[in-house]
Amino acid sequence: MNILFLGDSLIEYFEWQERFPGHRVANLGMAGESVQGLLSRVVKVNEVCPAADVIVLMTGINNVAMGDIEFFEFYKIILDKLSGFYKDASIFLHSLLPTRVDFISNSTIQRVNRSLEKLAQESGVEYVDIYSRFIDAKGGPIKEYLLDDGVHLSRTGYDVWAKAVGKLIE
Repeated sequence: MNILFLGDSLIEYFEWQERFPGHRVANLGMAGESVQGLLSRVVKVNEVCPAADVIVLMTGINNVAMGDIEFFEFYKIILDKLSGFYKDASIFLHSLLPTRVDFISNSTIQRVNRSLEKLAQESGVEYVDIYSRFIDAKGGPIKEYLLDDGVHLSRTGYDVWAKAVGKLIE
């Protein structure tokens, strides 16, 4: 199976091929990238990775960090292009994750995630709620899942996420 991972540093910083050795994995995450940045390279993504059976997509936290929560038109174009390039692929749009930084509100992330879920439904792709796997009983981010920067994932956090991805590709 060909699996394409797209997004920002949260995608890029994990060894997805190592986690899914029985598959051909393309990790095309790019640190610091915004939704608009991914849109600007989505045609190149198709050239670099012309075949995908499964697409795992998570992007937008860099937009939220910059105060931009109106990126859904760009996201829709990305989903439309991916659906056109990879007609038979299953596309899994992942929620954004909670953070432990003062300048990124988790309530804002939850609002963005509700909009992403709606966008996924409208676009005919599957929405995957990863956010809920990263919060404790009080609704706060699980500290052990994040690095000290409050945004990037620890090994434990990646294990939680990769298990969820594994269930999707089975």
